[in-house]
Amino acid sequence: MKSIEQCKQGMRAIVRFRRRSVFMMAGIAIGVATLSVLNSIGENTRRDTVKRVKNMLGTFDTVMVRPGGKTRGMVSLSNVDPSLKFEDAAAIAREIAGVKQVARLQNAFDIDVSYRDQQISPAVFGVSDNWLALRGDEVEQGSFVSAEDDRRMMRVAVIGSDVRKSLFQQASPIGKTIRIGGVPFEVKGVLASRGAGPAGASLDNIVIIPVSTASRRLFNRDFLTMIIAQVKDPDDSTKVAAAISRLLRERHQLAPGMLDDFNITDPQAVLAQLTNVNSTLTMILRGVAFLGMFGGGVVIMALMTLGVSERRREIGLRQSVGANRGDILFQFLFEAFVVASSGGLFGAAVSWGGVEAVAAYQKLPAVFDQQALLASIALAAIVGVVFGSYPAWKASRVDPVAALRS
Repeated sequence: MKSIEQCKQGMRAIVRFRRRSVFMMAGIAIGVATLSVLNSIGENTRRDTVKRVKNMLGTFDTVMVRPGGKTRGMVSLSNVDPSLKFEDAAAIAREIAGVKQVARLQNAFDIDVSYRDQQISPAVFGVSDNWLALRGDEVEQGSFVSAEDDRRMMRVAVIGSDVRKSLFQQASPIGKTIRIGGVPFEVKGVLASRGAGPAGASLDNIVIIPVSTASRRLFNRDFLTMIIAQVKDPDDSTKVAAAISRLLRERHQLAPGMLDDFNITDPQAVLAQLTNVNSTLTMILRGVAFLGMFGGGVVIMALMTLGVSERRREIGLRQSVGANRGDILFQFLFEAFVVASSGGLFGAAVSWGGVEAVAAYQKLPAVFDQQALLASIALAAIVGVVFGSYPAWKASRVDPVAALRS
């Protein structure tokens, strides 16, 4: 009963000094809202980065092999070392036990593609028929290049959504003939849109043809710009990459100590690096938010300490009618807890709209981490009690005789 009465006394004090209470709540609310919004920004950034990387690399159960040493960006026939052969792809598929299947690629970025009076210069990819499965892409209309297309070196093409818009506008491209480097190709499919890659460039400005057709009838090259090996067990991708490296060094007759004339990329390692970078970013953002919460605690301590000086007479009066130091300490801690918890709840409500606004600005789905939100409300209550401890202790030490005389 005594505790209930002390709680009622504390609530009456909060209402009586409501202006001061509102300022204390605002400090905590800002901290909670900032924490929630920044946490959402970090999570949105992480998800968007992973999505963009997946759009560019395809599935994460693959190992990619490019010719030449360490390179940046996508190589093409105009800047590639002709060291990676079709026979290398066949050897990887045949001799590496951990490899499920292998896709081959030739590509160029400097070939004109035209239809009637429209002309563009998209990326032109010559790929094997299993490219679609390894990349995780989808065909929106028509069909993809087949094994028969590759075997017979058919002049057929599958185009990206940007190419479709540029050359055909609203008309259906299926069955139409486009010219790639002056060579006629029949459009047999349209890829579903994949959006942008990590650098922001469109991944839909692309034309895909059979790799044998590209090699013999368009590019006139017997080397590849990429080999993609799908691993049977994603956890073994590092071992598979090492095995591929040993095999290629042997096939290319590279003596010990000589640099590789190829470059192997493990998407799992790339994803791990990006995750670490984004985790660091999230930690920094949360640190900034925690500083905001700390500031809210300082506001509570400052205003409550000021309030103790103004409420000396009230404290002295309570002590004169039987309240002990523990009672005064409990009341002021209760006031700090209620104010901070209320500020936390209000901050959570505000953060809901803030997260929606930030997501709309980023053009990404809103991410609400309910556990993080509940944790921030609990943290707000803890901050209130911790920073309210000094003012509560100071109130409990007030001399009742001196207080009544003031």
